Amino acid sequence: MTTSLTLSRQLLPYFLAIFFASLHTCLAKPAIASLYAQHCESIAPESSPTKLLFGASNSFLISDGFFSAGNSTNHYLFPSPSTDHPFIHDSPPPSIFHFKPGPVHLTHDDGTLQLEGSLVLVGAMLPITRSGGISWSSNNRRRVIFKLSGFWSEAKGKLCMVGTGEFQPPQHDPIASTLSAVLKLEFPKVSKIRTSIIKGSIESLDIETSSTHFESISLLAYAQRRYNYTVTEQAEESCSNLPNEETAASDSMSVCSNIQNIMQYESFTSSDLINFLGFRFLSTSQLVCSDDGKVHMSMLLSNKTTRRWYGIPILPGKSLVAEGVWDHHNNKLCLIACSIIGKANNLSVVEDCSLGITFWFPSYFSLKQRSSMVGRMWNMSNKGTDNDGHRIFSLYSTENYISSSVPGLKYNYTELERARKYCEIKNTNPKKTGKYPDVQSYMDMRFDLSVNDGKGRSEWGNAQLISVGETYLGNQYGGATDSMYVTGGTTIPSGSSMVDQSNTTWDVGYTLSYSFWDGNNSDSVQISAEGIYNSTTGTLCLIGCRKPNFRHTIHGEILNSSARIDDRNLDCGYFIRLQFPPIDSKNVKGKGTIKSTRAKSDPLYFKQLEVTFSLMYRSYSMQEYDRMDAEMIMVIISLTLLCACTYLQLRHSRRHSTICHLMSITMLVVLTLGCMVSIILNTEAMIVRARKDHPFLRSGGWFETTNAIARLFNMIALLINIRILQLAWSARSKEEATGAITRGAEKKSLVVCAPLYIIGALIAWFVHSRSSKTRRAILEDLARYVGLMVDSFLLPQIIFNVFSQSNEKVLSPFFYFGATLNRVVPHIYNIYRAWWYPGNFYNPSNIYAGHADDYYSTLFDVIIPLEGMLFVFLVHLQQKFGGRCFLPKRFKHGADHEPVYGSNI
Repeated sequence: MTTSLTLSRQLLPYFLAIFFASLHTCLAKPAIASLYAQHCESIAPESSPTKLLFGASNSFLISDGFFSAGNSTNHYLFPSPSTDHPFIHDSPPPSIFHFKPGPVHLTHDDGTLQLEGSLVLVGAMLPITRSGGISWSSNNRRRVIFKLSGFWSEAKGKLCMVGTGEFQPPQHDPIASTLSAVLKLEFPKVSKIRTSIIKGSIESLDIETSSTHFESISLLAYAQRRYNYTVTEQAEESCSNLPNEETAASDSMSVCSNIQNIMQYESFTSSDLINFLGFRFLSTSQLVCSDDGKVHMSMLLSNKTTRRWYGIPILPGKSLVAEGVWDHHNNKLCLIACSIIGKANNLSVVEDCSLGITFWFPSYFSLKQRSSMVGRMWNMSNKGTDNDGHRIFSLYSTENYISSSVPGLKYNYTELERARKYCEIKNTNPKKTGKYPDVQSYMDMRFDLSVNDGKGRSEWGNAQLISVGETYLGNQYGGATDSMYVTGGTTIPSGSSMVDQSNTTWDVGYTLSYSFWDGNNSDSVQISAEGIYNSTTGTLCLIGCRKPNFRHTIHGEILNSSARIDDRNLDCGYFIRLQFPPIDSKNVKGKGTIKSTRAKSDPLYFKQLEVTFSLMYRSYSMQEYDRMDAEMIMVIISLTLLCACTYLQLRHSRRHSTICHLMSITMLVVLTLGCMVSIILNTEAMIVRARKDHPFLRSGGWFETTNAIARLFNMIALLINIRILQLAWSARSKEEATGAITRGAEKKSLVVCAPLYIIGALIAWFVHSRSSKTRRAILEDLARYVGLMVDSFLLPQIIFNVFSQSNEKVLSPFFYFGATLNRVVPHIYNIYRAWWYPGNFYNPSNIYAGHADDYYSTLFDVIIPLEGMLFVFLVHLQQKFGGRCFLPKRFKHGADHEPVYGSNI
C-alpha cells in the first residue's frame, strides 16, 4: 500500500501537466475559431472540412518571399529591418519568409479549402563589429515561426489564416513569447504573368498595449506554382524580328538543365542598363522550366552583384517578372518581362509588360567574350532602329562558366600575334635537362598563385586553363585545387589545333583571378587571357584583358560608380609571363610577372606584379599515392614488430621470474604511456590528417582498414606492457632481501630521469606556447613529446642498472634491440623521404613517421638513431659485464650498497 501511494505521488505532477495541456488545447480551439470569424469571415468564409485532398499542399508552397516590417526602429520582432539587398562579399541576405503548407481538406462549400501551415519569418542578419572588421552571424538573426490554420477561397483568390507564433530571439535574449496573428494573402488559383505575385500581410491580434503586440508586416512573393503561360507566342514573335546570332546548338532534352544551371541566381549587366532601367545588374531567380521549353522567372534590378547561392526574393519597385519559351530553331530563350510597381509590398502591382529579353548560349569563347550567356533587351513599345541605344542593347552574364553539356563550344584566338611579340623564349641550354608539363595532361596546368604588388600586399588567387587549341575545357573538372586528384580522362583530343606541329608550342586560354584587400575595401581582379605555351622550356606567355569589376566596400557600396562594365571597355594592356618548374625537379615553385603594356603616362598603367605559384603535378600526385600506400603497410609492419618484441619480453619475464624485480618501473611506465597516447591521439589524427590533406584518396576502405589494424596492434602492445609492469611490480614487492636496494635504485634513477623529462617538457611548452594553439594542437604537441620520451625508453633501465650494479639479463635482446629499431627506422626513413619527396605547397600528410607522432627534423633524425644505438650497446654491456662496466674504475665499486643479483640465467 505504501509503495502504491509513493508511486502515485511521483506520477501526480505528470498527470497534472497532461491535464492542463489538454485543457489549454480545448480552450484554444474555440478562441482561434472566434478569432477567425472576427478577422477572416469576409475574406474566406469558414466551412466544415469533409476529406483530405492529396497532393494539393505544393500548390500553396512559397519560398524566398520578402517581408518588410516598416520603417519603425522599435518594431517588436524586427527592430532594424533591411529593405535593401546587400548581396556583396560577406553581407547577409535580406529579410525573407517561407510558407510551408500542411494538410489540405475539402469542405462542404465548393471552392473553399481548409489548410494548415507554417509561416517562417527570418530577419536580416545584424552586423557584429570585431577586431577583424564587420562580420555576420546566424546567431544574430531573428526568426519567428507561426503555426496557422484557415481557409482559401477559390472565387476570391484569397487566403486567410489565424494562429500563434513562437519568437526565437538571438542568443542570450530573455524575450520569448507566444504571439497571436492573422495572415492575409492574395493567392489566386492559377497565376499569369500579371498576377504572378503573392502579396499580403501578417498582423498581430494582441491588443496594442500588450508586450507581444507588433506592427503589421507586409509580405511579397513570386508565385511559382500553377502557372498559366499567356505571352509565349508574343515573346517568340518579338524575338523573330531581331538579327540572327551565332548561337550554340542545344539538345532539346538538356535545355532546361542548362538554363537552370546557368541562369539560376545569375547576374547580367551592360553599360546601357543603368541608362535604360536605372540599375547596373539584372539578376535572375526562382526560375521554373517545363519540359516543352516554357520558362517563367523573377528578376531583380540592383546596383550590387549577387551571390549565386542566395535565393533572391522580389522587391517592390526593383523587380521584374518574365515568361517565355525556348526557340529551338534559333537556339535562344525569348522572354517578355513586366515591372513590379509599388512603394510597399501590399501595394505592388505588375504593370508595363513592354520589355523584350532574349538570352542564348554563345557558340565560342574568346579573349573578350567570356560570358556564359549573352542576350539583348529592348523596349517593345518604342519604334526605332537598332542604333537607338535606349531601344536595343546587349546583356552579358557576370559569370565566366559555360556548362560542358553545351555542345559545339569552341575557342577563337585573337591576340596570339601580340603574345608572340612580347614573349621572348630563350634557347634551351643543352647541358640543362628538364621535362616540363604537357598541356595534353592539362590538369597540371591549373594552379593557385600568389600575387605581390610591391606595396606589401600579397594575395592568393588561381589560374584556370580553359582551352587548348580550339577545344574548350571550362571548369568541368573543378578548380585548380581539385585538378591534381583526377586520375583519368585528362588528355586533350588529338585533333586540337596548335601553333606548330612539333607538339611543343600550344595555343592556350586562361582565366586568372585574385583580390587585394585594403582595410574594409576589396579590389577584385579577374583577367581573361590567351597566348602560347612552350612545353620544351615550360614558358607560358599570355595577353590578358581585365574584366570590368566594381570595387566594393565590405558593406556593398560601389566605389568606382562611374566605371563602364561591358566588353567594349576591357583593359587589354596586360602581359603575363610564367615559368613552370620542371616535372623532375625538386623545386615545385614557379615564378612569373604580370606587366602593363601601356605607357607609364597612361592612367591604366600599373607597376610590375610578381607572381609565385606552387604545383603538384599529376605524376607527382600519383607518386604520393603510391608512397602513402607503402607507408600504410610500413605502419602495420612497425606495429607488428612492436607487438612481437613486447611479447618476447613478456615470455622472457615469465621464464625468469626471479629477476623481474630488476626491470625499471620507470621504463615500463614510459612504454605504457607511449602506447596509451598512440591509441588516444595519434592513430585517429593520422587518418583525419591524411584524408583532409589528400582529397584524391576519398575512398576510405584502405584507410579505415589501416586505422582498425593500428588500433588493434596498439591495444595489444598496451596490454602486454601492462602485464609486464604487473609482473615487475609483484616481483619487487615479494623480494624481501633485495627489496630495499632495488627500491633505492629505482628512486635514484627516477631522480635522474624526472628532471630531464620535466626540463624537456618545459622547453617544448615554451617553444609551442609562443603561437596561439587550439586544443587539438596542444594534444598533438603532447603526443610528440611523449614520442620523444619513448625514443629514449632504455635510459631509465641503464641508470637503474648503474645504481643496482645488476649484471642479470633482465631484458630480452629481441626486446631492447627490436623496440629500439622500431623507434630508429622512422627517423632514417624521414631522411630518405625528405630527399626523394621534397615538401611543397600542398604539404601532404605523412602516414608513417608522421610529424605529429614524434620530433622529426634533420637534427633529431641524426641524434635519435645514434642515441638508440648507444643505449642498445650500453644495455648489452651492462647485462654481460655489470651495471657499471662502462664507468671509470673509481666509480665501478661504490660503497653505498652491495650489488644486486638474482638467480643466474
